[in-house]
Amino acid sequence: METRAGKNPEWDLPPGTPLWEALGMEASDFGELLTRSPTGSAHSLTGPLGQPLVLNLVALPDRLAPSGGYLATLTLAALTLTAPAGDSPAPTASALDYAVFNAVFNDARDAILLTDDSFRILAANRKAHTLYAAGDERLDGSALTRILPPSDEPRLLATARALKSGAHWRGSQVTLGPAGQETPVRMTIRCLSVGRVRLYQFMLGDQRRRMALERDLARSRRQVADMDTALKHVLRNVEEERQELKEGLVQQVREEVLPTVERIVQENSHLVRQAYRSALEERIADMAEAPSDTAALFALLTPREMDICRLIQQSWQGRAIAEQLDISFETLQTHRKNIRRKLGLKGGPVPLSAFLQQHPPL
Repeated sequence: METRAGKNPEWDLPPGTPLWEALGMEASDFGELLTRSPTGSAHSLTGPLGQPLVLNLVALPDRLAPSGGYLATLTLAALTLTAPAGDSPAPTASALDYAVFNAVFNDARDAILLTDDSFRILAANRKAHTLYAAGDERLDGSALTRILPPSDEPRLLATARALKSGAHWRGSQVTLGPAGQETPVRMTIRCLSVGRVRLYQFMLGDQRRRMALERDLARSRRQVADMDTALKHVLRNVEEERQELKEGLVQQVREEVLPTVERIVQENSHLVRQAYRSALEERIADMAEAPSDTAALFALLTPREMDICRLIQQSWQGRAIAEQLDISFETLQTHRKNIRRKLGLKGGPVPLSAFLQQHPPL
């Protein structure tokens, strides 16, 4: 390789230096360099001192290089946004004024990176430095691949290269911080053309706060669903108790109250009717009273009936109790009626669940 440094001593390279190494490009041979920077197009680069450059590769004709050869030109571009007038040459990639980039994007909420077509970072806003740089480190001049997981790098770079000028791509992606920490982002890749040169803008929206809010919302929904399920269990228990109380009360009235009423109706003696009435009133009063010696009453229950009492006291509903104890729902209902009878609640207004809350089983 022959070089002509001119007024740029930093390019005074010895013959034999691979061009891709002189340019700091991530390529292993000239074929890969040609793949990334094909002939016939201008390619924006960042020079060894951070200066914006444009690379042009031109294949030499056979008469000049029978064994094959290329001419590489590197142009230092002016930093201006002035549009070309008339037949003036089209602006190069580095015609973008990086000061204007910073003025527009530096305070943006999302991280924004501007790269050349070899994916070397030309400019980065404040948010990008916060996420991807360590301390006072600058991202300018470094490779974009520093923030990409190795497994995703080929796919994302190929996606960017396939974009036409002005087109964009959006997707969810994980990026890497300076210590390798992962940051989920909403990535937007936009292809920009300045003259014949392609630039890429990477907008990276940090999704950590949004994902945390979504997790909190999902947790809250699960808690509400659990509370709703628990409330339904309580309501079902109350309804079952109400129905059982109603059935017990009706049965007790039929067995104990109605016969007494019938005797009162058939009795001719006023004094006898009064005695029946007093006895009936006492019986009704007894039906409304809860037993006092609960320990002795619980002693009357079988072990299975005690298990049922404990589950009811813990707000389990009927069918769940039956499934837990591996018995049928009808068998459970029979047990509950026997429990109410043994505890002195049969036909009374006190629900079994309320009684067990006030007098927990041993």
